[in-house]
Amino acid sequence: MLVLPIRRGSRTAPIPVATLVLALASAIVFLFFGPHDRAALNAAAGYYVDSGLADVELPLYFEYLTQSTDSEAIDRLRRLERATVKAVGRFADPAAVVEVLLDDRGFERDLHADKVIKPADNGYAEWKSNREHFDQLVHSALSDQMSLSAQSWHEPWRLVTYLFLHPWASLWLTNLVVLLLIGPFAEAAAGPAVLLLFYLGGGAFSGAANLLFAIHPAVGDWGALAALAGLLAATLGVQPIVGRLTGSRLKLRVPAIAALLVVIGVEAMRWILVGRMATDLYADLSGLAFGAVLASMLKLRDSRRVRDLLSYAALSAQSSESGAPKESALARQAREAATRLETKRATQLYKDLVDLEPRQIEHLCGYLNVALHGPDETVLQDAALRLLWLRSKSHSDQMRKAFLQLTQPNVLKVLPIDEHLRLVRRLVKLHEDAAALKVLDGILSDSHLRQLYGRQLADCLLGIYTGYVRRRLTTLAEMIHSRLTKYFEAPDNLGGLPPATKPPTTMYTSSLRQPNTRLPPRS
Repeated sequence: MLVLPIRRGSRTAPIPVATLVLALASAIVFLFFGPHDRAALNAAAGYYVDSGLADVELPLYFEYLTQSTDSEAIDRLRRLERATVKAVGRFADPAAVVEVLLDDRGFERDLHADKVIKPADNGYAEWKSNREHFDQLVHSALSDQMSLSAQSWHEPWRLVTYLFLHPWASLWLTNLVVLLLIGPFAEAAAGPAVLLLFYLGGGAFSGAANLLFAIHPAVGDWGALAALAGLLAATLGVQPIVGRLTGSRLKLRVPAIAALLVVIGVEAMRWILVGRMATDLYADLSGLAFGAVLASMLKLRDSRRVRDLLSYAALSAQSSESGAPKESALARQAREAATRLETKRATQLYKDLVDLEPRQIEHLCGYLNVALHGPDETVLQDAALRLLWLRSKSHSDQMRKAFLQLTQPNVLKVLPIDEHLRLVRRLVKLHEDAAALKVLDGILSDSHLRQLYGRQLADCLLGIYTGYVRRRLTTLAEMIHSRLTKYFEAPDNLGGLPPATKPPTTMYTSSLRQPNTRLPPRS
């Protein structure tokens, strides 16, 4: 279950598309290609034992580990001893033996450079031939072609592809959960494109640091996840952000720094349960540094997305646990400002209220009332559009009065023709036929608009006509019928634009734009 962030002005939590795409890619690689790689590793491990490579190399590797100053050598010895315990003449876990061996970059490098088994040693030619065949079996796995290795400097795509490789189910599931926890918030703060930049860039930077300084190769996307945590920590810090559980109306307020705490907590858990080999300090530090520095360079703290997140969190705090009294206080401030004719302040307060509760009719009507008394047409357009696109079955007197207010000339002037017709349909449902006809007549008198919106106009007139017939208002029904025959002589051939199915782009924005659709000049 996802915790999806909510931005100011949003009716629902935005879907984190980029986060879900990354999660899906990781799942596809692990679930569909993982079994093939495991089979390839088992085949290589079987050949490693059957060809005698294990008998030649493992004693040398044990000696190498006992003399090594590598801090991971003790862990490798323990893993190797468990895997090389023989049962019925066979190794207990040949695949684990091969994994430990391939994980040691230093020994593998010396082995291929002929520093461990030298050309002058007995059996060198046979060993070299068997080793080359073993390497071919290992390289047949997709994971070997995508993983971090010395080839990464010549094949730079490996710095990104390794992020989707998770050799163990526990590692994949842990990283997936962390991605689904912090990814949506990072995407809400930065946007999907910037999220991908941080994820892939942080992973590549972490991979490069691993190649330069680490002893064992990195697997999985932990460095990329640390970069996302660094993004949130540098951008939002301890500021709270609001999320909602998918499939639930429950709102959660969490500090952005929680993403960093999740990363630290998971690493601590791995250290306790699995040991040092399961943690990657280089990925933690390099990923966090990359995310924090890049977020500061891009100045995400000052972006509109971040302001919306913080603004919604501040408003949500007033309506959460003890929200009713605080929200009433905000509404009271708005009413008091409107009473004192402080139009600008009242408008902002009512806008904050409708951003917080976009379905609250009282706030929408209050927003419209202060907008009608103000000079700003963009605010008036926003208030009118929010009412017209409110999905509600309520037929209260308050809504009836609000829709009648929308028929005023100064309101119609800032609304597109599509919204005129939407208003007409709302008025017809409320049986305010006279007001609906007044708006319709203003459009019908323009021949260009009749042609452009013919089907919608005829449908609105037909709705009024049907209502009059049902109520047996014969004279009024004949009046509407005369309009239909006058303006639409051939109803079967009517065309024109269909009703809009999506709200105009001017709705639910923190900085309203000027209305871009006006009544065309009358011909």
